[in-house]
Amino acid sequence: MNIVDQVRRAGVVGAGGAGFPAWKKMSARAEFVVANGSECEPLIRVDQQLMTVFAGEVVEGMKLVMQATGARKGVIALKEKYHKAVIALQGCPGRDGIEIHRLENYYPAGDEQALVCDVLGRVVPEGGIPLDIGVVVQNVGTLINIARSVRGEAVTHRWLTVAGAVRKPATLLAPVGASVADLLAAAGGVTATPYVVLDGGPMMGAEAGGAVKKTTTSLIVLPADHKVIRYKRKPLELDVKSARSACEGCRFCTDMCPRFLLGHRRSRNVSIGGRRSPISFRASSSGDTMWRRRWRRGRWRSAPSQSF
Repeated sequence: MNIVDQVRRAGVVGAGGAGFPAWKKMSARAEFVVANGSECEPLIRVDQQLMTVFAGEVVEGMKLVMQATGARKGVIALKEKYHKAVIALQGCPGRDGIEIHRLENYYPAGDEQALVCDVLGRVVPEGGIPLDIGVVVQNVGTLINIARSVRGEAVTHRWLTVAGAVRKPATLLAPVGASVADLLAAAGGVTATPYVVLDGGPMMGAEAGGAVKKTTTSLIVLPADHKVIRYKRKPLELDVKSARSACEGCRFCTDMCPRFLLGHRRSRNVSIGGRRSPISFRASSSGDTMWRRRWRRGRWRSAPSQSF
């Protein structure tokens, strides 16, 4: 049985949250493989801890993906501030052909299109995926599961962070399907009443169901009246109305958009004088704005991540 079939039989999916089948990416041909260890959501610690404790399996998984795709180079991308993880990865034997790329502390470093540009200087086409430019991106947790799959280990458990309004924040190994309530109890119990549990980070996470999934990176507990919860529960129609009443067409939101900074077109409808007007923002005739030039030189980033 080849590597791709072993990964498929083990049920390995993207561990970073998207859940895309790992074997599907490994079935393609690529020039580069990039390991995403940026973990830019606040409060989550699982990926940096996995890279520290299981650095050898991250490298092993990277080599397997490179072998399957025919990639000539692998890059493990993680934030420079993850000192223990950087040291652990640098000390791994047999890391030939695999580089370590240290990212600055910015959001959204975990977005794979921003990540590819930062690491390789290549821009994923508008509406495209990294494979369109010869790149396969895998989460570091996915690489560990790939390494274990060739030893016959199926994905039945996953590591995840339990944080927020709990007594003992921790990173735990949980069976897929485990009760969220049991994991909150394992973290010492909840300190807020009433509360809401997010599956994923405060930025991109959604309210958790009752059980752990293969894609559950974290369980973040927040008071029910926390501003993050209020925002997530706010109807989209209310946001649209607020935008129409407040927007003055300054286009700063477009200039700051990570996709626009990569050169992608941004289009939106704004309300000017009570009349909706479609406005399409494109690159200038020179192909760059000041902001985009600074992004590509690595001297500017989107909103800096807050350290926790």
